[in-house]
Amino acid sequence: MRSSEKSKREAQQDAGNFLWNAVGGMLNAGQSVFLLIVITRACGLEAAGIFSIAFATGNLFLYLGNYGVRNYQVSDLSEQYSFCDYLRHRLCTVALMLAAAFVYTVWSAKTGGYSLYKTSCVLAMCVLKAVDCLEEVFEGRYQQKGRLDRSGKLVTFRLLWSVGGMMAVLLASRDLLAATWSGVILALAASGFLILRYRDTAEFVGTPRSFRKIAGLMKACFPVCAANFLSFYLINEPKYAIDAAMDETAQACYNFIAMPVFVIQLLNMFLYQPMLIRMTSSWENGRKGEFLGYFRKIAGALVMISMPILLAAWLFGIPVLSWLYATDLSMLRGELLLIMVGGIFLAFNGFYCAVLTIVRRQNEIPLAYLVGTFFSLALTPAFVVRDGIRGAVLAFVLVMAAVTVLLTGLFVFALRKKSV
Repeated sequence: MRSSEKSKREAQQDAGNFLWNAVGGMLNAGQSVFLLIVITRACGLEAAGIFSIAFATGNLFLYLGNYGVRNYQVSDLSEQYSFCDYLRHRLCTVALMLAAAFVYTVWSAKTGGYSLYKTSCVLAMCVLKAVDCLEEVFEGRYQQKGRLDRSGKLVTFRLLWSVGGMMAVLLASRDLLAATWSGVILALAASGFLILRYRDTAEFVGTPRSFRKIAGLMKACFPVCAANFLSFYLINEPKYAIDAAMDETAQACYNFIAMPVFVIQLLNMFLYQPMLIRMTSSWENGRKGEFLGYFRKIAGALVMISMPILLAAWLFGIPVLSWLYATDLSMLRGELLLIMVGGIFLAFNGFYCAVLTIVRRQNEIPLAYLVGTFFSLALTPAFVVRDGIRGAVLAFVLVMAAVTVLLTGLFVFALRKKSV
């Protein structure tokens, strides 16, 4: 009887974990979509272009702030590092993130011809993403303790307040900068409220400050940080190429058709995030067959969820996006379908990075992205100058496919090394 009740509680917890992770993932995936809709209608295409490059830059530096620690933290079941170690490390990386973002925005203003307003919007977005970074270390702790549902609730509550507040300020003031700073304040308030409410799950027990521990995390997770940073740079290289060669209107149009790509990426994350602890347990206990079973199920699910999205993009994508953003995108139907294919490769790349971290082969991940970066730098600017938005899309797909091939090779190599 007790075993039956325990199984029932575990099933209910698994369902809660999946549900709230899915809700948080969908809101995270949709935030830029909702904001772009409001910005385009309230402020026009030029403001939408500024938001697009600000959002891309903020997310790029977010990967520096997160430092690739989440999957490492979640899979640290023996707690080699305490939660205090992870929290102190995160405070250091967020400080590094903000310093780097400030230097970048000043450099962009001087060399890229950014106006003071555009520079201020980019910097404000980086501050907003710094709040995300601080919150994420708590999300990782909840997941490590088997409460992914609380991670999802934290993301959901923060996004509802911050994004909802930003949209309200946009409609009232038609000022992107004011809206972004309001989002910062609301995100801080929402995150702080729930972190205090869930302090029992975090099991915050003070430990002596150890610079050796912080340095250990810096060293252990640097490869994943580098890979994530390079990965997101690759995703956004077409935007930077457009920013250099075209105008804000072209930037906005590219982002309108690129937005569903990030929806695929983030929706797919909630498929495999709930399974990471089980995959870690299988790998660490030598149950290679069980580990591969989880891998095949998740890979199959990624394909299955992507196929109907591709079909929907072909049938309804352009009419829906044109209506949402009040912009005629009918000339970009082929580009939309092509960039969605690139989104599938992108989703698999994220999954491979999580799996390679579990098997502790994260040191090799940056090699794939470094090759991809050189490939993108050689390809993307030339493609954009020659073919505009179509060139940006084609370069994105080719680069994402190349990285997927490289990561697949690393995964196969890791499996063979395990067998030896």
